Amino acid sequence: MKTTIFLVSWVLIGSMIWGGTVEGAAPSQESTPASPTGEVITLKIEGWTCASCEKDIRRALLAVPGVNRAEVSYARGGVIVEIERGRVSNEQLVQAVASAGNILSSYRASVIPNGTLTAKAGEQGRGWNWFGNLFK
Repeated sequence: MKTTIFLVSWVLIGSMIWGGTVEGAAPSQESTPASPTGEVITLKIEGWTCASCEKDIRRALLAVPGVNRAEVSYARGGVIVEIERGRVSNEQLVQAVASAGNILSSYRASVIPNGTLTAKAGEQGRGWNWFGNLFK
């Protein structure tokens, strides 16, 4: 019984560390349906070094008045933001991402066409990928 619990624990920890993806799995397309009252904007993020940067970017975007939702994904390299139509500009979103940076990191955002944010094949799920990103 103890051995089973031990093995299950290690499998769960390993899947959290390495993203729980299967090597060679095809990247999935991101859907970006706009709600009737909102608009969807996709941002490509540069300057982040690991998945823990997601929380800083999400917090900064949700602090902008008129942002309804922010789906931040380090694995996909960007953010899908749902905003209230006419209330938030692209520049406000880019500035919010830049303001999320700190002494260790500075984030840069650019608006890209909706639906073009996908996981990079071969990079998703690699345990040491964050180390290579430090030197980009």
